[in-house]
Amino acid sequence: MKPFSIPESCANLKSRWLSARMLQTVARGGKGARITLAQLWMTEGIPFAFAECPAIYDSIRIWLGRELNVHAKQIGLAGSGRHGKSFSPNKFGQPFGPESDLDFYIVSARLFTAYRCEFFAWRDDFASGHVKPSNDRQIGYWNDNKRNVPGNITCGFIDVNRIPALKQYSTAQRTLDLMYQLTKKLSNTPSSPSPRRASIRCYENWSSLIDRVSINLKNI
Repeated sequence: MKPFSIPESCANLKSRWLSARMLQTVARGGKGARITLAQLWMTEGIPFAFAECPAIYDSIRIWLGRELNVHAKQIGLAGSGRHGKSFSPNKFGQPFGPESDLDFYIVSARLFTAYRCEFFAWRDDFASGHVKPSNDRQIGYWNDNKRNVPGNITCGFIDVNRIPALKQYSTAQRTLDLMYQLTKKLSNTPSSPSPRRASIRCYENWSSLIDRVSINLKNI
């Protein structure tokens, strides 16, 4: 009987949180290595941001899950809050700080469908003039969202903050309000980070999440 095999570049990985350079090296080991990184280091375990009190992280997930009617296990943390440093090209290796943003994700076909419908409703309203940006800066953001978000949706994910927090897009508005509430609750919670901003990305399913993380790893 053949033994289990693992990607060669993953053979010596033992640390909970990898350095930026180590992650980059392992990610170059091929798609299998990137999938292993995505499924273990990038989406499981206790995030760096809550190392001092992991139970706070679970309390957040339970609260968000109750508010959004999903199981807490469908909610996770990405970005520097999970790994302790940023892997974004323009911030590569930048350490997580007490006031760094928190980037959550949620895996839910139901919510993904709701956000998708609200995005396209907003896009139609924007095109017809039923909703109008309030300043030149917002015009730039809205045009960028109109241009780029459909491609993200095709790939199975959507950043909720790409939908304006207006009452006619009630699911997105409610979610964005929860992100604001989360930052306020954390500011009153001992042994927790105090982010200025929290965001959430919704994935249609787990395959969409792992595929996207794997692609991001390839790009670093």
